[in-house]
Amino acid sequence: MRIFNITFNHFKLYYFGLILIATCLPLSKFALSISMIFLISNWVLEQEFKKKWEELKNNKPILIFTGIFIVHIIWLINTVNFVYAFHDLGNKAILLLFPIIIGTSKKLNIRQIKIILIWFSLAVIASTLISTSILTGIINYPIMDIRDISIFMSHIRLSLLINFSIFSLGYILFSGGFKNRKVESAIYSLIIVWLIVFLYLLKSFTGIIIFFVLLFVVIGFFSFKIRDIVPKLFLQLALITIFLVSASYLTHSISKHYSVKKINIDKLEKYTQSGSLYSHTLEKGQIENGNYVWIYFCQKELIEEWNNISEVKYNEKDQKGHLIKNTLIRYLTSKGYRKDSVGVSKLTQVDIYNIESGLSNYIFEDKYAIYPKIYEAIREIDAYKKGFNIVGSSITQRFEFWKTAAGIIKNNFWFGVGTGDVQDSFDIQYELDNTPLPLGNRLRAHNQYVTFFLTFGLVGFSLLLFSMLYPVFKLRAFYNYLFMVFFIIALLSFINEDTLETQIGITFFSYFYSLFLFGYKTNLKI
Repeated sequence: MRIFNITFNHFKLYYFGLILIATCLPLSKFALSISMIFLISNWVLEQEFKKKWEELKNNKPILIFTGIFIVHIIWLINTVNFVYAFHDLGNKAILLLFPIIIGTSKKLNIRQIKIILIWFSLAVIASTLISTSILTGIINYPIMDIRDISIFMSHIRLSLLINFSIFSLGYILFSGGFKNRKVESAIYSLIIVWLIVFLYLLKSFTGIIIFFVLLFVVIGFFSFKIRDIVPKLFLQLALITIFLVSASYLTHSISKHYSVKKINIDKLEKYTQSGSLYSHTLEKGQIENGNYVWIYFCQKELIEEWNNISEVKYNEKDQKGHLIKNTLIRYLTSKGYRKDSVGVSKLTQVDIYNIESGLSNYIFEDKYAIYPKIYEAIREIDAYKKGFNIVGSSITQRFEFWKTAAGIIKNNFWFGVGTGDVQDSFDIQYELDNTPLPLGNRLRAHNQYVTFFLTFGLVGFSLLLFSMLYPVFKLRAFYNYLFMVFFIIALLSFINEDTLETQIGITFFSYFYSLFLFGYKTNLKI
């Protein structure tokens, strides 16, 4: 096309747009939006609409995939909140954008796919380096939790991008379909190692679990394709060893948490060294690091001693918004100290700073270790089972979200609540269930499957699954390595996140789904 005597190569602009989107995805929502506008503008200016329409009509998998968006439109019929419904449709339009544009554009070759993946991985690396700089204090950015180091998106979504980068670079590195120089291979190897290390630093359970699932699937699959018996057995034995070591570590962590000495309250000392009366109770069995929280407790001495050493008083809040007294009591227990003046006197300046910062257990001080995260998860689940407050617990709050969602589904089983009424339905159900969650924590399901089911009911949910899976079977995508790695990541993320309810999540899903199913010339085979 010529504009002002300038000839535009629309395919090059299209390819550049795809690279822009892959690069912006890990770094900037605003730049991502601009990139999509650029891609749409180029597609429109290219014209040839009749040819594109014919290609679209003859490509049944694309038409079926767009059914995901169409279901959202149809389910406006039983929607009340049209303000949110149209907001949601605006986001979900991305599910139309990529399959239509990529499916009706000139196909890419393997080398161009490789370039896109490299730019994507470089952007992921940039995001991880920024996060690491925040974690180490090089960049002065306030963080209350490890998840706060991911400033461009949620730490869970960042972990999805990291996983895809690791396994796509692995494919570029080991697949025979790409010709890599030795320097390239060395760089890819270093990037993969760094991303695995950062995934550990990020401590996203979702990301780590997905990594191990993919590792088992990919290495397990390729091990059966190896003809030489020695490397085949070595790989399979390595996988079994990793599984057993991981399972053993998790089992040990759980056992360690519940390894509590038996206590006879009648034989415990009744008075502190200063002569004050102790309070002892094993009610509900609340523990920290194997120590009972509510024994050797003297609030009178705690108040006096703590207020003498800290500017944050006993009944005030720590930096995480929790009552300092609760943080103090748990922290003392975690160190095996008594909750009295003697226990407080043993606290170092580091301990005092940790408590004021909101650390309820001294093991959380090590921000690089993985065990504190596992411990936190075990303790949260244990506290939920025992009926303690679940506010602020990312894991156990999800149990409450899912319980609430189950009530909504029960009353709207066949056709759901409609495209725009999801949050409204949750608000009503939370009240009906008399939830312990405060208003600010009454969120949606955090599970894409559950969200789709309660939104569209069994009928709409079935249509969505068909729209999502039909192209996979029709185009035999099981033999497409990059697609299957991406698809496994997406499907696993749906269990723990509303992946398709945010711009980053929808773009990640629609972009790579369309790129690997509708956008290349040759099959990127396993």
